[in-house]
Parts: sequence; C-alpha cells; structure tokens
Amino acid sequence: MKIAYCIHSLHNSGGMERVLTVKANALAARPGCEVHVIAYSLKGRKPYFPLGSGVTVHDLGINEHLRPLAFRRKLTKVLMDIRPDVTVALSGDELRFLPDIADGSAKIAEFHFSHEKFFLKYGRSPLGRAYAAWRTRRLEKMAARMDRFVVLTKEDREHWVGSVPRTVQIYNPLTFVSEKKASLEEKRCIALGRLVYQKNFTDLVKAWTIVAKECPDWKMDIFGAGPQKKMLEDQIEGAGLTGIVRLMGRTDDVPGELLSSSCLVMSSRYEGFPMTLLEAAEAGLPMVSYSCPQGPSEIIKDGGNGCLVAPGDFEGLAARIISIIKDTDLRKEMGRQAALSAKAFSLDKIISEWISLFEVVYKK
Repeated sequence: MKIAYCIHSLHNSGGMERVLTVKANALAARPGCEVHVIAYSLKGRKPYFPLGSGVTVHDLGINEHLRPLAFRRKLTKVLMDIRPDVTVALSGDELRFLPDIADGSAKIAEFHFSHEKFFLKYGRSPLGRAYAAWRTRRLEKMAARMDRFVVLTKEDREHWVGSVPRTVQIYNPLTFVSEKKASLEEKRCIALGRLVYQKNFTDLVKAWTIVAKECPDWKMDIFGAGPQKKMLEDQIEGAGLTGIVRLMGRTDDVPGELLSSSCLVMSSRYEGFPMTLLEAAEAGLPMVSYSCPQGPSEIIKDGGNGCLVAPGDFEGLAARIISIIKDTDLRKEMGRQAALSAKAFSLDKIISEWISLFEVVYKK
C-alpha cells in the first residue's frame, strides 16, 4: 500500500511532527508499505525528528496560507506523480480542496486537537467566540467531505460525529519504549510543554507554593520554551520559589528526564491528546493532571495510575501531589500501574488500527 502524509512542515519539534514521524517510520518498515511525506513549507530545512530511509520527503517549499492557489497546484502535481492509495492530511488548509484532487487516493484527515479547540483558544471575548464558531463550522464542513476524519479521543468523537458522520477515533501511539522504569526515589516532579497559555503553568506554580511548605526538599522542573518564560520567572521569584520551581528549557532527552523523576504533573487548560502523559506512563511515573478536555481521563485512572483534579483547582492539584510525595508505597504502586496502562498505546497496536482503516477506505 502506498501512503502519503501531508503536513505544513517537519522542522519543528511539536507533537504532530513527532507522532507523524513515528507512524511514518513504523509503516515504512512494514512489508508492502511505501510511505511519502509531503511537507509544504520545509524549504530545505532538516526534519527535526529523523525519518527512516524508507520514507520519501517531498518539499513543496510554499506557504499554503500565503499562496493558496500556487500551493494547490504544487500539491496536486505531487499527488498525481505519487498516485498514493491513501492520502492522510493533518487538517490544515489543504482540506479545502484535497477531496477534489483526482489522484485516485482515499482521503483521510486526522485532527490533533479537540472539537472545542477554537473556543478554548479564542473564546475569551464576544468577538473571539464568533471567530471560534466560524472556524469550527468551517472545519466541520471540510472534514465532512473526507472519506474519514480521525480524532484522538472517544470523548472528542462524540462532539464531531453529529456534523461529521464518518468520524473515527484512534489514539496516538507511544513515541518510545523504555525497558527501564523510574526508580521513583528522586525528589523531583516534572512537567513538559511549551510555556504558553494552554499549558497553564501559572497554576502549577501556584500549586507548588503549597507543595513547597509541606515538602520543602522536593523540586519541580518544567521543561519547555515559549513566550511566557519571563512571566513565569517573575511569578516564581515573587512566590519565593527560585531554585525550587525551575524552568529548564527544551530537552532532547525526554525519556531520560522522565526516568530521573518521581511524578509528572500537567496543569493544561485543554489538550488534544497529551503525549506527555503517555510518555510518563511508559517511564513508570505516577501522574497528576487537571481533567481538562480532552485526553487525561482516557489515560489516567484516578487513584490507579495517577490522579485527576478539576480544572483550575490548583489547591486540589497541590494536595494530590503532596499525597504522592509523602506516601512512597502509593507512589510506587501508581508507577507500576502507569507502566501497565502504557501498553494500551503501543506502537504496534495503534499502527494495526491505522492499517485496518486504510484497508477499509481504500476498498470503499
């Protein structure tokens, strides 16, 4: 089977790029699979995550937002040259016309966010809510024209299926396998994500003002970069947490950092499907997370492999962190259950689900 993926670019270190790379490499390693990745705006830059020799990259070298007509011509030409059996797009502007490209392939879109993405991102004002409603309706109409529309969680599928009947759900896979598990003896918790509004690290700092009083010898390390760095530095300093809550910047060794920690904390306002929780589970870490839309409640079993807290309840977040820090037996049992729960998201399992979908749409 010949599969073509469409994505804006590959040079960024984001979750979409990482997951696409993992899936493309896994598919290319399967007998009978030929994989192409069409990047719109790579412009000669090296992909951030390494692609295997079995994956062919096509660099259109054009911004689809700034030059849509020229972009459409280039994408059409590449697809007509490749003649894939299945084309998978990551729900960008290409959905406007991808169903009309007569290359013979079945067309699938995958969406790495939730149905409420635009409202959560822009809906803090009347104008923003109107814009979010327009963006959502526009995406629904484009998605409904695809042969299948793939979302990441069961909860999110229920939001889409009324307007996009051919919506299916497939989880993202684990991006690494770790035979070693965290010892859970390090006096350090960890958080991962861009320093942006969505990740809501301001609540994590608030929570740690409470944690630090009860567990003064524990650290909170936040890995990531972003526009809120200065604001968070000021908040940390103002709370007297300098050297206790630490902004560590980006890391190229997420597995290593997880293995040298004892708990992962996520304080996001919203997610599509939080890969950091999967990665923490694979490393055998207990997890404490806001039960934000979407994803945490489908990864964390409250009281089993971690704890779920109502969004915005930073005091509750602190209380659950403290309970895990103070109870070594609880911490280790949650870590054991986390490692077991990660098996549900194994790469082989998820790729098999994708191949089954490809076979169904290609034979339609």
